Parts: sequence; C-alpha cells; structure tokens
Amino acid sequence: MRRHIFNMGIILMMLFTSSNNSLASERVVLSSIPSDIWHQTVYLIADKKKWMEYENFTVQIGDMGQYVYNFPNWYHGKYDPYMAKADINDDTLDDIIIVLNNDKAVIDQPLKDIHVLNQFQDPERRYEEAPMEPISTVIINKVAIKQIKNIIGIQVDGMNYTIDLSKFSYVNPRTPYLSMELVDYSIEDGKLYATVPVFVLRDDSVKGGLIGKLKVRYEWDGKEYVARKLNFIKSKSEN
Repeated sequence: MRRHIFNMGIILMMLFTSSNNSLASERVVLSSIPSDIWHQTVYLIADKKKWMEYENFTVQIGDMGQYVYNFPNWYHGKYDPYMAKADINDDTLDDIIIVLNNDKAVIDQPLKDIHVLNQFQDPERRYEEAPMEPISTVIINKVAIKQIKNIIGIQVDGMNYTIDLSKFSYVNPRTPYLSMELVDYSIEDGKLYATVPVFVLRDDSVKGGLIGKLKVRYEWDGKEYVARKLNFIKSKSEN
C-alpha cells in the first residue's frame, strides 16, 4: 500500500509540475479508476488547453506507466468525464469505458463521446480501442415515430409502443423527437447501455416534455460493439 501511494504521488507530481510557462497547455490527470493492485490503476491524462477544455489524451495503466496509450484526437469539454472498468464483452477480462463531453458537437449529435478499450490476452499490447456502432445509426435504422392527434406511435426494432398525450399535463404537446444531444451511457450488470430521452414540444416551457426513454444494449460481435436489444420505456403520466 505504501508503494502504491508513493508511486501515485510521483506520477501526480510529475504531471502537475511538468508544464512549461511558455506553453499554452498544462498536462493534467483528468480522472482515474483506482485499484488496490498498483499496476492496475487507470489514469486519464490530457492537455488542458483552456478553462474546461482538454485534448491530446493518454490512458495510462499502472502507477509506473506499464502500458500507455495515446489518443491525440479525443476531446473533452466541461463537466466530469465518466470512467469505468468492466467486462462488457464476456471474455472474463476487464475493459475500460470512457465517456467524454463534447460541447463542440453540432446540433442533433450526441454531446457525449464514448470510447471503449478492450483488454486482450497479449502481454505486449493489453488494450485496444474498439469500434462502436454510432447511436445515430441505430436510431435511423431501428426507430420510427409518428403522431396522429394526441396519439404517438413509436416503433422500436419491430416493437410498437403507444403514448396518449392527453394523459400528460403539457400545454399543446406536439412533434415528438429523440434528443440525440442528451444521449447517456451506463454499465448495468456488466452490459453497456445507451439511453436516449424522447420528448414532445410544448408551449409552457423552452424544454421539451419527456414521454419516455429509448434504451439500447450494446454487445460485442467479435469486431465491434453493436446494438442488440432496444427497448422503449414510457414515462409515467399524470393521469
């Protein structure tokens, strides 16, 4: 334990004191996944370009940098990143899941970028970033929404759901839509999920009225993470 604390202190001290005043960025530890085993701690390191903007990422495994992977094209904006370690592809090895905030995303695109590093049984290269089916592609191919008066029909991967807007207290509810900007990711029972809220426009607020959530479970097919199971969860109505 003492060695763990000592080594971690060295890493943090080097990162926070190595910045040069003549440079525009500062190298920082943005987040970490602690471990009682000192060579399994995961560090998320990046250049802080300016207030709450980070680029040029490195994922370091172990206090002494036993494995270091560089991702110069990753970007992170404000709010804390999400990091987790879990076996999400059922190979008994823990993978690393990192969710970064992308406040530079264009309209109707996710404000969160997910990166999954699969662990392999290879002593020379233990982790590799895995491809992932974009949530926008999943929605285009497997989700359809239509509205007839107060009734909204949502088809999700062949399953049909019906929502009666008259049971909600929204003023002039209309035009249902999936909020791609607010997509979120989570790990539940060792599985990776994406959740997309579904809203309707309304007159009594600048924000939409929530009518439900689309929940997508990702699975590893040997080449990439693909959407295997989609569910729509209705919001509880007032009436």
